[in-house]
Amino acid sequence: MDIDDVQDLIDRIRQKYIDQFVSKADELAAASKGPHTTEVKFANVDGFYRNFIAVDFVANDGKPEPHFINSETYLRFSPDIHLGIGDMRVSISPFKWDEAHLELDMATLDDEFFDEWFDSWFDVDEERATEDLVGNIVHSVQLLDGRMIVDFGTAEVDAFWHLLDTLKRSGVESVAIGTDDIAHHLN
Repeated sequence: MDIDDVQDLIDRIRQKYIDQFVSKADELAAASKGPHTTEVKFANVDGFYRNFIAVDFVANDGKPEPHFINSETYLRFSPDIHLGIGDMRVSISPFKWDEAHLELDMATLDDEFFDEWFDSWFDVDEERATEDLVGNIVHSVQLLDGRMIVDFGTAEVDAFWHLLDTLKRSGVESVAIGTDDIAHHLN
């Protein structure tokens, strides 16, 4: 599998989630009696990077009612993909766009590089704010011991590739990408 094939696969993984996101948001909007919106950002939410999270859909039928739109399935492929990005080894197993588990040596993650990536793709400064259903933002990140969990939300595929570039620039030697128990360490 060459890099063009890998890029196409990542595009299809994202599109599977976006199709589900749009369908479920439309269902929720039809059931809502009051105003509603997608991708509402919240601060001060413990457990998430810099305490930020974007909730997929919020209905307001007298009081705000947040809804998370979670992937029910993921695009299956076999075998796992192994590639190099510079000196960094990457292993990609099937994963959900809204729940990508990345196993890596978290001690090598450069805070400045990662903050730059997060600020841009979470769109902290609301530079890409839109009334569109799909807003092109990452919804959340969790940094755990040896693992990062990313909800790429409605972000373009570039968010995935920019994250890998950020990890490479940080000096990460290897990263395994999957969903939950699918992610595995590189040997």
